[in-house]
Amino acid sequence: MKVLLAVISLVALLAVGFWIQKPREDGNTSASAKDSVSLPEVQVIKPVRQDVAATLRLPANISPYQQTTLFAKISGYLKSVAADKGDFVRAGQVLAVIDDPELDQRYQQAQTEYEIKKVTYERLANVRKENPDVIAKQDVDVAEAAYVGAKHAREQLGAMLDYTKVRAPFNGIVTARFVDVGALVQAATSSATQAVPLFTVMDISTVRIYVNVSQEDASFVKRGTPATIELKDAGKTIEAAVTRSTVALDPGTRTMLAEIDLPNPGHVMSPGMFAEAILMLRQHRNALVIPPTALLSENSSKAVFVVEQGVARKVPVKTGIDDGVWVEITEGLSGNEEVVVVGKSRLADGKPAKASTYNLPAGKPSSQKY
Repeated sequence: MKVLLAVISLVALLAVGFWIQKPREDGNTSASAKDSVSLPEVQVIKPVRQDVAATLRLPANISPYQQTTLFAKISGYLKSVAADKGDFVRAGQVLAVIDDPELDQRYQQAQTEYEIKKVTYERLANVRKENPDVIAKQDVDVAEAAYVGAKHAREQLGAMLDYTKVRAPFNGIVTARFVDVGALVQAATSSATQAVPLFTVMDISTVRIYVNVSQEDASFVKRGTPATIELKDAGKTIEAAVTRSTVALDPGTRTMLAEIDLPNPGHVMSPGMFAEAILMLRQHRNALVIPPTALLSENSSKAVFVVEQGVARKVPVKTGIDDGVWVEITEGLSGNEEVVVVGKSRLADGKPAKASTYNLPAGKPSSQKY
């Protein structure tokens, strides 16, 4: 009987011990699982080497290579018009004729006086040559001066008479005509004249594309800076380069004017047409780059997290060009690190982390706009 009681007591003690031990084992298992779940998972990428560029997108104005508005040099009635809007004209071509009868009469009178004084001088000179005692040399000199003066007066009126013909100053297209036949036109005596213009002529065989560059980027734009011209209306893109710049900034707008000259065969580009210019300010070949989302910004400094043997490390870096898809790393990385792109907010320097490969989605480099 004693033996039976001892066996029963032993079984009971074993059962109680098992019951007490089981919750502890379950608790340890839960804690282990909890620790496994709390380990932060991040996505990483290795830096790559490729070309990176900083570009600037600006609105552009298309203007003719040459443009002039023609005024009358003399007053009179418009006798004829030989060109109209849209006509192609060549340098020296007569566009209009002004009728000035008074000027014509003055020229005829000057011509007559010139001929008389010329004959007078020649006769006196011949007499003086044959018989020097008959005519004094002073009389011959006075006649010669009168002849030369009459010649200059005739040439001056002849030049004025030529201004009755309004000519094209260069090859181009007439883009405006302001008067009709029979209109009384006034001579333009100064640049601030109130006279009515006659024509506007533009040379658009080559066009000038104007862009205004802000003060911050002006130092990067100079002759030869690569540029791309986008003509959205025509669905055309043209590769070009900056032809010239003013170098100095406009004090009112704090911008610098840059010009791009482009041949315009077929007159695809018209003055006043809207365009956009993309200027390549800087370009670095074979640069070490990472996605911009990998950066940590702390005040004025920047850093990234890298995962080394399952441990997160915070590494300070210096950056260069940022095109929106890639950002250049100039200091801090060698190119062999696994840089954290996704999950940075859950990391701490020196803490464990579980890394997996990050697949960078396709992107398009950005350009700065104003």
